[in-house]
Amino acid sequence: MTFSIKEGSFYFNDKKVFLNSGEIHYFRIKRDLWDKHLEAAKEAGLTTVSTYVPWAWHESEESVFDFDGASCPERDLKGWLQRCQAHGLTCILKPGPFILAEFRGAGLPDWFMDQYGDEVKMRNSKGEIVQSDGVSLFNQKYLGKVTLWYDKIMPFIREREISAGGPVIMMQICNEIGVFSWLAKQGDYCKPVKDRFISYLSDKFSSIAEVNSLWGTDYQDFAHIELPPDGKLPYASKGDRSRDFEWHCFWRTYYGDYLRMLSGMARDRGISVPLFHNLPGWIYGHGYEFPVNITMYEDLFDDKSEILFGVDHIPEFFSYRNMHDDRIINDITFAMQGNKPLFAAEFQSGSREYHVVTNPREMELFYKASIADGLVGWNYYMFSQGRNPNRKGYSGETFYWFTPLTAEGERTSAFPLVKRMSKVVKTSEILIVNAKRKAEVCVLFYPPYYATELERPVEGGCELQFTASAIRRPAYFDGLLKVLQVLNIDYDMIDLSKASADTLNNYKQVWAFSTDEMNARDQQTIVDYTIAGGNSVFFPYLPDREMSQRPCTIIRDALSVSPSGIGTIDSPLIDIYDLKDIKCANPQIIYSEESLSGADVIARTINGTACGFTKVIGSGSLIHLGTWIGFDTEGHKPVYEAILNRTGAKIRQASSDNDNIAVRERFTNDNSAVLFVGNYYNEEQTAKVTYTHPESGDSITIPYSQDEMLWPALYGVLTPVCLKISDGLKILHSTSDILSVAEINGQLEITLYGDRDLAGEIVFEGANVKKIKSATIDDEAVKIVRDNKRMAFNYSHKHKKEIILDIKISNETV
Repeated sequence: MTFSIKEGSFYFNDKKVFLNSGEIHYFRIKRDLWDKHLEAAKEAGLTTVSTYVPWAWHESEESVFDFDGASCPERDLKGWLQRCQAHGLTCILKPGPFILAEFRGAGLPDWFMDQYGDEVKMRNSKGEIVQSDGVSLFNQKYLGKVTLWYDKIMPFIREREISAGGPVIMMQICNEIGVFSWLAKQGDYCKPVKDRFISYLSDKFSSIAEVNSLWGTDYQDFAHIELPPDGKLPYASKGDRSRDFEWHCFWRTYYGDYLRMLSGMARDRGISVPLFHNLPGWIYGHGYEFPVNITMYEDLFDDKSEILFGVDHIPEFFSYRNMHDDRIINDITFAMQGNKPLFAAEFQSGSREYHVVTNPREMELFYKASIADGLVGWNYYMFSQGRNPNRKGYSGETFYWFTPLTAEGERTSAFPLVKRMSKVVKTSEILIVNAKRKAEVCVLFYPPYYATELERPVEGGCELQFTASAIRRPAYFDGLLKVLQVLNIDYDMIDLSKASADTLNNYKQVWAFSTDEMNARDQQTIVDYTIAGGNSVFFPYLPDREMSQRPCTIIRDALSVSPSGIGTIDSPLIDIYDLKDIKCANPQIIYSEESLSGADVIARTINGTACGFTKVIGSGSLIHLGTWIGFDTEGHKPVYEAILNRTGAKIRQASSDNDNIAVRERFTNDNSAVLFVGNYYNEEQTAKVTYTHPESGDSITIPYSQDEMLWPALYGVLTPVCLKISDGLKILHSTSDILSVAEINGQLEITLYGDRDLAGEIVFEGANVKKIKSATIDDEAVKIVRDNKRMAFNYSHKHKKEIILDIKISNETV
C-alpha cells in the first residue's frame, strides 16, 4: 500500500483521493476511551486521524523516552497506532519539535527550558529575552536536543509507515514556525541570526559598496553590518527601508533553511512519507493576515523543497462578512506553492475559545464552500475534544469546545454534519478531486507587499504615496477580491514574482494592486503581457522604484506617463466612466491633460482633474486608476463590473439573478463539474441560478422547472454536475446532498438530504433517461417534469432526516 503526493493531488495506491481526516489527540484522551473515539471516527466516514506527538510528553525526563505507556497509559503511542490500524484508519503524525496546540511550552520539554531557556530563547536588539515560546532556531544547544529527539521518534515512525505495513501516511515537520515573530512583531537578534544575515547579504550583493549605496551607510566590509532596529522606530530614509526589505527577505531564507534542515534529518533517519507544514493566519474570524504568513515560507515553494504547506482554516463565525476569506487563502496558497494539493491541515470543527460558539449550520456552508474553492483534503480540527494532562494546558484542563465528540467520546450536534460531509465527498469524490476553475480573468498576488511581519512605522522619510501594509486589506483583500466573489466572477490568482508574460497571456484581463514599490522584473512582466495584446488593470499607483528603493519606472516609461500631482479631498469622490460620485480613498494621483496625450481619461476627481485613464501599449491596453475604491458601498459593484466588461472576457461560468446568492462552478476534463450555491445571509433569499453545462456549454437553471426558488439562510448546496450513475444516465444537478447511489436489481436507490425549507430537485439526463418509469420517496410518488432531454424530480426534504429516492427503470429498449 502506498500514499503519495503528485500532480497537485493525493494518491492512495495510485488512485486520486480526497484526504478526509480528523484530529484526535491520544495524549488528551483517557487510554480506555481510545477505541470509543476511533469507532466514532470510522462511523463518521473519516479515512484518517491526525495527532501531534509532543516531545515534552514522551521525554518528560531528559533521556527517558516512553512510547509504550510504561510511565503513563496515555503515552502509549505504539498502542494508539495499533488501535487506529485495527479500526481501518490511517494516521498523520506531527512530532514537532514545536507543536504549539495550546500545549504549555509549545511542545518543548520543561526540563529543556529549565536548563537552557536563557541560552536558547529569542532576544531583541537590546539583548533582552523575547516573551514568547519561540527559540533561536539555529542555537546549537536547541538543535542538539532536537537531534536526540529525532534519533528516537523518527525510527519509531519509520517502522510504522504505510510502506512498512503500518498506518502512518504523512508527517508534519515542525508547526507554524514563523508564528512567534509574526504575533510578537519581533525578530530574533541572537548572534547566529546576525551571522546568517551577514552571510545572506554577502551572497546576494557583489560588494559592500553596493549595500552602502542602497542603504546610505558606510560599512567597511560585510562583517561590520549591524542588524536593523526593532520596535516602533520609524524609517528614517529610503535607505533605511531598503535595509528593512533585505531583513524580511533574509527571514524567508532563514525559515527555509530551518525546515529543509529538519526535513533532511527526518529523511536521513528513514522517513519516506510525504512531509507538510502548517500555515496560520486567521485572526478573530478573518484571513487578511494569512498572506503575511505564507510569504514567510516562500523560500520553500515549488522545487525549493518537498514540503506541502497546509492551511489553517478557522473562520469562527461564518457569514457574509468573511465569505471571501477561504477562497483568497486557497488561491494565494495555490499561486505560491505550485502544483501541490490544497489541504486544510487545521479545518475548523469546534473552537479553541469557549466564547466562540460555532454551530453546524455555519460550518456546513463553510465546508461546502471550501470544496468549491479547491480543497482536496481536510483535517477536522478538532474531531475530538481533549482533557489536558496536568499543568500542560494553555487554557487549563479543557482543550477545544463544540467538537463532534466530547473528550468522553459522546456525540454532539456537530457529529452528524461530519458524517454527512463524508458521504457527500465519497459520492462525488472523482469530480471533486479533478475539478478546476475556468477563468479568463487573473488577479496578481505580489508577495513583497506582505513581507511586513517586522515592518516599522512608515512616515515621511520614505517618500511613499502608498504603503502596501496600510491599504492592502481595504483596497485588495476586502476590496477587489471580495467584490469579485460577490459578483460571482471566475478569476485565477497568479504570483507576479514568479509569473511570465507567457503565463499571463492565457488571460484576457489581468488586475494588479500596486503601490510605489515594485521590482523591475515584475514591472517588465506586466508591460510585456500588455504589449503582446493583454489588458491590464493597475491601481492605485504606477511604481517609481523597486522594493530595494532603486528608482524604477518601467511601466511609466512604457506608457510615457507620469503623475503631475497628488490630490487630497475631504470625503473624496470620483466620477468613472458614466458612474458618478463613487466613494474613493485619499490621496488621488492626478495627471495633467498634456501628460495623457494618446490616452482616454476614464476617471476624474470632484475637482475635475484626471485620476484615471486607459492607454494602448503595443497590441494591448492598460487601465490605471490613481486611487482605490475598496468595497464598502453598493456603488462600487458597477465600477468593477464596468472594468471587467471592457475586454469581452467571459467573466462568469455561473450566476444568480439575486446578488445575495453566491455561485461557483468548477469543471473536470471529462465533461462533468462541481457546482456550489451559497446564501451567506442570515435570512432566506429567492433566486434562480444559472450555470454552464460542462459538455454542451448550454445555460442550465436551478430550479430547472420553475421560475425561482427559496434558498434558506446561511445554507449552501454542493452538487455534482453530470455525475454518471449508470449506463446512459447522469445526475445533471440536485439541490439535495447526494449521500449515496446504489443500483439494486436494475433499479436505482439514491440517498438524499437537504434543508426542510429548500425545495428538493434532482435532474437526470442521458441516453437512457426516458427509461425512467417512476420514482417514489417513502412509497409516495414523486412529481416528475419531463422534456426532450431531461427529467426533473421535485420533492420535499424532511427535517434533519435522510430520504431515499427509489427509481424504477424499464428494461425495454428506448
